[in-house]
Amino acid sequence: MSMRVSHETIYRTLFVQARGALRKELTACLRTGRTQRRPHMRIERSGAGRLQHTILISDRPPEIEDRAVPGHWEGDLIIGKGGRSAIGTLVER
Repeated sequence: MSMRVSHETIYRTLFVQARGALRKELTACLRTGRTQRRPHMRIERSGAGRLQHTILISDRPPEIEDRAVPGHWEGDLIIGKGGRSAIGTLVER
C-alpha cells in the first residue's frame, strides 16, 4: 500500500514544532533553507502602468486592414516579472 503526501503537509508538520520555528538539523534538508515560513505577498493591481485612451484592434479603419497604405504600425510590449526586463515589437501592417 502506497501513500501520497503533499509538500504542504510535510512543511506544515515540520513547522508545527517550536511555534513555527525549525530545529537546525531539519533546516539543512529544506530546499530554501529557511527556519521560518513566510506568507506569499499579494500584489494588488492599482491600474498603474496601463495605457489610457487606447484604440482596439477591432476598431481600426478599413484602409489599415487591406494594407494598401504603408506606414501603419502595430506594436506589443511584454514586461518581465518585477519590471527588470522587457521586450517590445513593432510590425508594419
